[in-house]
Amino acid sequence: MTQFSNQPTEPLPRGSYPALLTAFHENHAIDWQGVEQLTDYAIDNGSAGMFAAGLSAEINFMTDEEKVSLVRHIVQYTAGRVPIVGCAITTGPLTTQAELIRQVNATGVDAVAISVCQLANKDEDDQAWVRNCQTLLQQTPERIALAVYECPAPYHRLLSEETIAWIARTGRFCFLKDTCCRAEVIRTRLEIIRGSRLKLYNANTATLLDSLEAGASGFCGIGANYAPELYAWLCREFQNRPKLAAELHQYLADCVRLTEGSSYPVSAKEYLRQHGLQLDRFSRKRPPDLSGDLLAGLNSMQLADSVWKARILG
Repeated sequence: MTQFSNQPTEPLPRGSYPALLTAFHENHAIDWQGVEQLTDYAIDNGSAGMFAAGLSAEINFMTDEEKVSLVRHIVQYTAGRVPIVGCAITTGPLTTQAELIRQVNATGVDAVAISVCQLANKDEDDQAWVRNCQTLLQQTPERIALAVYECPAPYHRLLSEETIAWIARTGRFCFLKDTCCRAEVIRTRLEIIRGSRLKLYNANTATLLDSLEAGASGFCGIGANYAPELYAWLCREFQNRPKLAAELHQYLADCVRLTEGSSYPVSAKEYLRQHGLQLDRFSRKRPPDLSGDLLAGLNSMQLADSVWKARILG
């Protein structure tokens, strides 16, 4: 059996970690009150933690200073209610990446996430990726708990089995946001990291239940922005109520065509507006306009979600 560094085996709780949105005003300034509403919504509906300043937060349209400010605000407002994984995703040399990691860590997050694709160019092999990651680890204090995120932009780089094994052996990483979207690959990955500090959180709804049954620690994806309580319940109760969990999982998978379409994240903000949050639909990524068909679909999903909440939450 592979020997791993003597690190805590469960540094973060199991469960659902919504990939938090960022609220904006019409002038595209960050709406801090809206950010606080999104934070409360995730916590009040059972989320085990939060994944801050990831792709859903529109960080590709932020400066590094804004990313740090966003994470700091969320950490301070959360005030320890749940753990926060804060992203340090940036371009540029490894020294710039290391500095952003230190700055995000200084906000008080529980772990700092780096993007897989920021450590190597698309045409570079895994050996280059590992060399760059080794350098990054040398440039950041060992006390900083790290997460690794298979971010799909600017290009989607998946970790090989050998690289995942190497990451686990370092003892520096505690959280893997998995975006491979393949149940058989996830099962293999879970075997590779078994007994290590590294835990897998699946970002893909379609394979979520299978991954939980195989030993994944939870969910970290888009769907939890819409219905955090449903994802939290599934992660918590899938073993206790397997039949109902299977039905709920099928429902959530059927909703993906609405929740993860080209209109995201504007569609998610509209859905939350329908749910009572005082948010604008404004986004730095795309215009706030939505089609009539999509609005009708979100309204229908709102009603269906209410039925599901009644079934599982009483």
